[in-house]
Amino acid sequence: MTETVVPKRIGFRSVFVLLISVSIGLLLLSKPLMSTGLAKEWSVFLATGISASIGLSFILLKIEGPVEDASIKKKRMLLAVVVSFVISFILAFVAR
Repeated sequence: MTETVVPKRIGFRSVFVLLISVSIGLLLLSKPLMSTGLAKEWSVFLATGISASIGLSFILLKIEGPVEDASIKKKRMLLAVVVSFVISFILAFVAR
């Protein structure tokens, strides 16, 4: 079986893990980031981006078909970070 960067399907467990990771990240990271002097929008953007990156990386590397190829792992990590921060930016700044 060939390994691809994007899995063919995403299950309910993956969606649940992503929602839980983003929720926990927002609860744990947004207030400390605001207390450092960041505006609310920037703290929500960073908290959502970081927690979604961690959750999506975990999903792509562990839940939705673990991979052995190092180049596929790097591409999946990069995909997770880029997608997470782009969606976080759109939600925090564009779709007010």
